[in-house]
Amino acid sequence: MTALRCEDVAVHFGGVKAVDGVEFTVRAGSLCGLVGPNGSGKTTLLNAISGLVPLTRGRITAGGEAVSGRAVPHIARSGIRRTYQAIRLVPGLTVLQNVMLGADDGRRLLDGLVRPRRAARADRESRDRAREALARVGLTGLEKSLPGALPYGHQRRVEIARALAARPRLLLLDEPVAGMSPVERTEIGDLLTSLRDDGMTQLLVEHDLEMVTRLTDHLVVVDFGRVIADGDPATTVRDDRVREAYLGRRHDPAADHGAGGALRGRDGG
Repeated sequence: MTALRCEDVAVHFGGVKAVDGVEFTVRAGSLCGLVGPNGSGKTTLLNAISGLVPLTRGRITAGGEAVSGRAVPHIARSGIRRTYQAIRLVPGLTVLQNVMLGADDGRRLLDGLVRPRRAARADRESRDRAREALARVGLTGLEKSLPGALPYGHQRRVEIARALAARPRLLLLDEPVAGMSPVERTEIGDLLTSLRDDGMTQLLVEHDLEMVTRLTDHLVVVDFGRVIADGDPATTVRDDRVREAYLGRRHDPAADHGAGGALRGRDGG
C-alpha cells in the first residue's frame, strides 16, 4: 500500500525552481530517506507535503487522499505531522504542555468555550497521549521541565514526541539528529527504526548518508530540485549520478569506506 505519492511536484519561487518535477512513492510502514546536497530542494519538498508552500504544479496524495492544495490544519488532521530543522518548542510551556500541542486537533479551545465538559475530556486525552509519546522517546519524568533547561538532544526528542502525540500515519522528519553527538544520533536512529517496526511510515531528511543507508528501506536522492536516483539504499548511494551530485566529479568506488560514508562533498558533512 502506498502511504505517499508525489507526481510531477514542482515548487518555483519566481525564477528559482526549488523543486521541479519530483516523482516518488513511499510505501506504508516503511522508513524512506530523502537526501541530497545542500539546496537540492529537500526541505521545500517537505514544506509542500505539509502544506506550508503551494505547488506550482503536480499532485501529492497521502493514503490515496489528495493533500496538495489543502490548508495546513486539514493536512495535519489527515494524519501527516512533521519536525523541523530548527527546534520550535514554546519556551514558556512545560515539556508536557509542548507535547500536548501535538495531540490537540485545533478544536479544544472552541470546546473550552462552548462545551466545557467535552473540553475537559479532550484535555485528559491530550495529556495521556503526550505522556505516552514522551515515554516512547525516553523522556518520562521530565514532563514538568521547561524545554530550555534540557540538553539539545532532549529538546529534539520533545519535538519528535510532539509529532508522535498526534498518532500520525505519516511522520516527516527534517534532520532530526542535526547537532547531536554520535551516541545521541545512534539513539534517535534506534527510535526511528522501532517506530518503523511498529508500522509507522516515515520520510526522513538527513545529510548523513551512512546513517540513512543503514536505517532506511528506500532512498530518494534529489539534486537541483529533481530526483536523480530512487531505490534500494545500498545500491542508490553507489549510483554515479549520486556521486557526482555530492562530490562534483566522477568518483572511484575503490576509494569508498563503507556504503555512502565518503559521500560528503557539497553536503557539508
